[in-house]
Formats: sequence, C-alpha cells, structure tokens
Amino acid sequence: MNIMEIVSGTGVNGAISHCLLLSDQLLRRGNNVMLVCDPRSWIAAQAAPRGIEIVPSDLHRLPTDELRRVATVVRHREVEVVHTHMSRAHFFGVLLRWFAGVPSVATAHSRHFQPHWMLNDYVIAVSEATRRYHRKLNLVRSQRIETIPTFIESPRAAAIRCDARARARRSLGVDDSACLIGSIGIVLRRKGAIHLVRAMPEVLAAVPNARLALVGEAGPTNYVSEVKSAAEASGVAGQVVWAGHRGDVDEIMAALDLFVLPSLEESFPLAILEAMEAALPVVATAVGGIPECVLPGETGILVPPADSHALAEAIIALLPDPARRRRFGEAGRRRVRENFSIDSQVPRIEDILGRAASRRRKSVSNLFGAAKRQRNGS
Repeated sequence: MNIMEIVSGTGVNGAISHCLLLSDQLLRRGNNVMLVCDPRSWIAAQAAPRGIEIVPSDLHRLPTDELRRVATVVRHREVEVVHTHMSRAHFFGVLLRWFAGVPSVATAHSRHFQPHWMLNDYVIAVSEATRRYHRKLNLVRSQRIETIPTFIESPRAAAIRCDARARARRSLGVDDSACLIGSIGIVLRRKGAIHLVRAMPEVLAAVPNARLALVGEAGPTNYVSEVKSAAEASGVAGQVVWAGHRGDVDEIMAALDLFVLPSLEESFPLAILEAMEAALPVVATAVGGIPECVLPGETGILVPPADSHALAEAIIALLPDPARRRRFGEAGRRRVRENFSIDSQVPRIEDILGRAASRRRKSVSNLFGAAKRQRNGS
C-alpha cells in the first residue's frame, strides 16, 4: 500500500512515538510510507535516518493552500490511505479526505469532544474506554471504530547494559540500598503527581529507605510548582528526585523497584507498557484504559484516582516484598509480549488501513461502472 501518516506536534509523547514506530514497521512490511509532519519536530529528526520519507508541513488549514499542496502529493504519489495522529493532524486528515478523495483513518490516542471524528472512514481506538467515548460523544458509528491497543518494541531489556541500574541510580543521586519508586511522563495535572507526593509520608513511615523519582519534562502550566510545594509541605522534599526530561528512559526503568502512575485521566499509557516490559510491578489508578493493561493481583495493583492513602497502601504492600514484586514484574512482561507487541498489533492496524483503501477503490470502481453502463444504455 501507499500510506501517508500524518502527525502534529513538535515534541515527543506517546502518540508521536507510536506514529514513528508504526511508520517504521509498515515500511519494513513492504508498504510505501510517507510521513507528513513539522520539519522541525522530534519525529522528523528520528524518521529520516530510518528511511521514512518526510513531507514537511505545518498542517495549517486556512488559507487552504497547504491542504491543496498535500492533496496534490496524495494524487501524484497515488496515496491509498491517510492515517492521522493527534488533534491538528486529525482535522487536517478529514479535510484532506474531501480535498483529495482519499480515505482517512484516525487513531484515537485520547478522548476529546471533536465532531470531526465521525467523518473518518475508520477510527482506531487505543482502548475500550476510548472506543466507548468516541461512540457515545463523537457519534462514530460502531462499524467504523475498532479497538487496537498500542504496542512497544520487545524485547527492550536485551539492549540494556548490565550496569544500567547502578549507573542510572548514580545519575539520580539515589543510593543502591534505597527502594526506588518511579513515575515517568510529562508533569501535568491530569497525571496526578501531587497525589503521589502526598502519599510519600505514609510510605516513608513504613519503608524509611523509600525514594521517589519523578521523570519527565514540566507541562505548560505551573503545576510543577504546586507539586514541589506539596512535597515541602509534606516534609518529603528531600526524598523526591526531580529528574526532568531524560533520554535514557530504558535505563531509568532498570533503576526502579516499582512503577507508579497516579493519573486522573488516561487513554492507554505507553509508560505502563514500558514499565511492564522492564519487568516492573505497577501501581496505577483505575482510570481510562489502564485496567485494560494492568491486571490487579497479577501484574500490579489498581487504586481509585486522587486518593493518596490508597496509593500509599498499594505501594507499601509491594515495596518491602521483593518476591511479590518479581512475580508481578515477570507476569507483566509476559502480558506485554503476548498482547501489546509489534507482531500482535501492527498487522491489525495494517488490515484496517487496507480495508479503508479497498473500500474507496470499490466505491470508485462502482462509480465508473455505473457511468459506463449509463453511456452504453444511452
């Protein structure tokens, strides 16, 4: 197939990482893939060395010159289907569907009220919770939406050097004897870091050598300042490591004893899959698509959102028990490799892209056939 992947955003997040990995895998499977993205973006810099063709665009819709330019690329390159990721790209994709007559497929990495979702040929939801949201609020027809959870590369652990744990702990300033809790992701209000910080006094009372590492860049608001103030007020600032953005997340995972995601809202967090692939037990909130990847009592523990006491209890149940942590971690890694791998998920996505392309080909064929029959009958 000739596939055009479209993604907005200049930084990096789960949706953008997914788009990069998917584009690479579709190319490896024999498809022709071009990636429409901002030329200054993280994904553009990552895609070019992989041999993925870049079509530079800022994806502006008005005036319509950019839509017309990309539509010309679609027609000249005989693109059979466009596949979009993130809000700006999604809207651009449905407009391109009209401008170029090309089928559009959108992957729903999040849940927002946006009426344009119903205008796609197909929608891929990354979780059942996300599928239900788009069916109910964005009125996507049931036959046009399918759940395909995201995936990660496996095995990732094989590429990690044996001294990664000690090296990563040194870089964080954490002693080898500490029980290290980690949470990884952009520090936004919906990620709930403040509730994890507020759980730490209770955790430290039970596990005095516990430490918390918060890894990820600060979001666009002053939420980081609120979380730091909460740490000071709780008397745990000295036990919290602010790591900021790190390019060595795999090694950070190797340094952890427990992964915690205290989110208030999630669709299907890539960070949890990465933690499970690293054989880490998980404590997380039962929101969005999280219960679809974490199995309570088997790969981790789920708690209600915005409940610091429940978070503390779950952490205390696992942190002093290495055997249970190891059992959960091993089960988590098996679950990722069986259900959220490249081999299990990419063929399903490729099939939907193929169905969208085929559906449009049949529609065009029927149109020409009807015109021919009309001419012959006249």
